[in-house]
Amino acid sequence: MSAKRLYISADIEGVGGVATQAHTTPAGFEYQQAREWMTAEVLAACEAAFAQGVEEVVVSDSHGNGQSLIIDKLPDNVQVIRSWPRPLCMMEGVDIGEYVGALLIGYHSGASDMRGVLAHTLHGGAISEVRLNGEVASETVISAATAAHFGVPLIMVSGCDAYIEHAQAVLPGVEGVVTKWACSRTSARMIKPSIVQQNIADGVTAALTRLDSFSANRLPDNIETEIVCKNRLGAELFAYLPNVDQVDAHTIKFVGKDMVEVSKFLQFAISSGALTPK
Repeated sequence: MSAKRLYISADIEGVGGVATQAHTTPAGFEYQQAREWMTAEVLAACEAAFAQGVEEVVVSDSHGNGQSLIIDKLPDNVQVIRSWPRPLCMMEGVDIGEYVGALLIGYHSGASDMRGVLAHTLHGGAISEVRLNGEVASETVISAATAAHFGVPLIMVSGCDAYIEHAQAVLPGVEGVVTKWACSRTSARMIKPSIVQQNIADGVTAALTRLDSFSANRLPDNIETEIVCKNRLGAELFAYLPNVDQVDAHTIKFVGKDMVEVSKFLQFAISSGALTPK
């Protein structure tokens, strides 16, 4: 490896201070503020990584339109992947070389989880659940599996308390940083964003000082991928594809050779519009 590199996938729903669509969509009255908080959390992670000897960071801007991070506030040795579509979805860029590990900043619980601020999976308006090989797969599970395909371990995550509980259940030993405490899907008990940012920096430092404790567990080939669609017509339309089966009124199934194929399928599903036919 020519340079010691770190990978980050950044979302916004798990960022400190964020609780509603007023923070997550461009029309929201606090969206610009939420972008600032999101960028500051990524910056805190990058600066902590550099202090531990990391030389380069690649960041996937993984929220909404993929243009949420304010990139001119990030250091020169940070590359940012923006906009959609992307073959590896929220983990685009994890394939371009060796990394010491991957971080998920500002992530959230999955659509079928009981608790979590702004919980959803990939497309909140279209998907009720995603499963990989019969097991419920949140964005964290999907991201970790994609990273593992390329031999990159997931070493740290940040988000609300309910999300951290979920992440540490599916990824035992992963470093977790709580950014807020969920009261409901659209309410949380918050702390000052600058404190969250310091906690994220501390979490990155802790993770990077115990890299030997993490591993990348690649899924076996031929991964059965199921999407439970909110719109039953969406499921019917997807079943028109020769490699997609309709399991029941709302569920479609696709078998991908590996996580690259699964990621491409999921990206097509959420970007094509077929899940939300009019």
